[in-house]
Amino acid sequence: MHELVRKRDLIHNSEVRFANAIGGTVFEKPRVSYWMVLIPFLFFYFFYRMQKYKKGREKFDQDFMITRLRTLDEAVEALDKRRPPDIQALVRRSGLAEALRKPYAAWVEALALHYTDLLKAGGETFEHLVRGAYRNRGNYLLALNRLSQVEAQLYAALRPAIEAQPDTAADIIATIEKTSQRLRREAAERIFP
Repeated sequence: MHELVRKRDLIHNSEVRFANAIGGTVFEKPRVSYWMVLIPFLFFYFFYRMQKYKKGREKFDQDFMITRLRTLDEAVEALDKRRPPDIQALVRRSGLAEALRKPYAAWVEALALHYTDLLKAGGETFEHLVRGAYRNRGNYLLALNRLSQVEAQLYAALRPAIEAQPDTAADIIATIEKTSQRLRREAAERIFP
């Protein structure tokens, strides 16, 4: 179990970096303006916006990681107990409406498969786990494309619920999808040069 926990931590840290990178594209960081030098009162507004930005980023990262962390922990437990991951338990735990359960289950299943592959591989770093699990860039890109596809299906199922929200919600989803694909492609190129 100790080895599984070590690998879990490597995967978790990689997922947190992924969440941070996505959050960095979703939230616009406030910038210092030369007007703040001329009108010092504007510094108070800047500090207020910076605090709001930091809290928003932290909340985004936490929310972005909920399912990933639950799925990763389930994959570890399943491997330790030599059983398949209990996808339906994760779906029930989500509390999502019935209409969203099927695409959510597909996403969780793809995540669980990906995490299980990584957990079964050997290595001292996340990159070593990826190389051990997927062997080459093509195989890794296939796994990442599968994750992107099921995420896109989940986001498409979420869109009707988001339609009632401001237009920015659709823009945020588009940004998350676009950034996820870019980051995953860059990771594949970095891990398999």
